[in-house]
Amino acid sequence: MRQPPAHELSLHQAQSSWQHEAGPARFRSKFNGGLHNKLIDVEYTFAGAEIHACVDNVDVDLGAPVALRPAQIAKPWGQELWYTGMEDRGESRIEVASGTVPLSHYLELAPNRLCTMQPLVLLKILDPKPQPLIGDLYLEAHATKQEVYIVSSIDQDAWPDGTGAIRLGANQELRAQHESDEAFRAAYLDAVRAYEAVRREIDQGGSDAAETAALEQRTRAAMDAFTNLLPLHVGDIVTVSPWLPHSLQHGVRVVEFQTPTFERYIISFAQQVVTQAHWDSAHAIENLHLERPATPVAAKPGVQQIASCGDFNAWRISLAPGETQVLPFNLPYAVCMTLSGSVVVNGLSQGVEQACFVPASALPVTLSNPSELPAVCLAAASPI
Repeated sequence: MRQPPAHELSLHQAQSSWQHEAGPARFRSKFNGGLHNKLIDVEYTFAGAEIHACVDNVDVDLGAPVALRPAQIAKPWGQELWYTGMEDRGESRIEVASGTVPLSHYLELAPNRLCTMQPLVLLKILDPKPQPLIGDLYLEAHATKQEVYIVSSIDQDAWPDGTGAIRLGANQELRAQHESDEAFRAAYLDAVRAYEAVRREIDQGGSDAAETAALEQRTRAAMDAFTNLLPLHVGDIVTVSPWLPHSLQHGVRVVEFQTPTFERYIISFAQQVVTQAHWDSAHAIENLHLERPATPVAAKPGVQQIASCGDFNAWRISLAPGETQVLPFNLPYAVCMTLSGSVVVNGLSQGVEQACFVPASALPVTLSNPSELPAVCLAAASPI
């Protein structure tokens, strides 16, 4: 098990000394940390069992929940909102009354007290554009990363009947028509490569536009036949396990919890890929999980566990008007988001798509619905 960093051990000693009236009520520390390992200069203040930290002129109570302010990440198909993202591509921030602090700096203040040295589950929103193809995400797979989607809204212009879609898993009927899984994989790769050749010709501004457009449609349909297009409704919960091909479709907005790592293999994309020079089709298809995936699960009342894996656990909690729920789980911390209505998380009020981090020192998680309308909250954390 990882040990707390030296500055947190010194902080604990300083607090203990103060409580025994043998030291001052303040403790100053400088250390390198955060996303870019920069110098963090912080002054801690003791008051009873509480510890406040002043960093970048922002006062943070280390025993209280903090609001999470997302980083907006542009994508060819729309945008992602990262509530607990900490990468060079973007970093979320925590917000308190006196200002905001980068999330990685906040966690470095006292990582054992705040998150018991555990990695934060990644919370984000996927917000695709409503136009077909343009708003369809990459068809991709992950070697180790696990994800769960909770459908929060479906664009009515894109899907007038309220039923959206996700491309998920292999087409079992087409798979059965091949003499072996190896033959199915080979045929799928051939179809992807045929489409990729047309896609690159379009991206390079090649031949006759009308002829190429017709060829693009034919080759894309042949390629897409190897995977399933499943219906989605608001409230549905989708589990994406490793090596499962998946592509959320246009106009379907979801909240996502996932393993906090970046790794993916792009199988195909109906637009020009701008983040890398090549597709990963051969490697991905060779390793794809071909069994029928679990179908999307409908939301249930009460406390519903929606993810349980080695990387994180997640729950959907529905609250009647005026109801309070104390989550009966042993957690290292909690990341919470209000999905509908109004929810108060350990005293911190949240509206729709607002999120917060509840540190280990503030557990257990208490959720209250102060309104006269039903509310839904999501919660997730790393396993103990």
